[in-house]
Amino acid sequence: MKISKINEYSYSYAEYLVSDGTYEIRCVCNSVPLAGGVEPQIGMPIKMLYAFCLEDILIKEEKSANCHKITKIGKYGFQYEIVGTILNKKNSLIKVFDFIISLEYFYPDGISDFEEGDIVSITIDRIECELDI
Repeated sequence: MKISKINEYSYSYAEYLVSDGTYEIRCVCNSVPLAGGVEPQIGMPIKMLYAFCLEDILIKEEKSANCHKITKIGKYGFQYEIVGTILNKKNSLIKVFDFIISLEYFYPDGISDFEEGDIVSITIDRIECELDI
């Protein structure tokens, strides 16, 4: 996962397009300001993506396998419906295509209702990213 485009950057706010090499997700960066005065650059690696919602995230089971999907919804461009695979239930990680998204804010003790490998869908208000610097 890497920055493919910098939509906006200031000392206290950053917004990027993050790519897995094929797909892109619009993210807000939660690691600004960057240490040592470093400014974000296209191609910088992303350490982790985090799901953020104003209310609780609801994980729903999907019946069809291998149906990963990232669909932008809503009128502001940050909301997504995501269909992916539970990668690590203890650490609350979902994989969609080659993106790894943490749900740890909502499932700090792990995802107990599903098993690793289960296909699930979630709707999120925005995705936050943390740079790997």
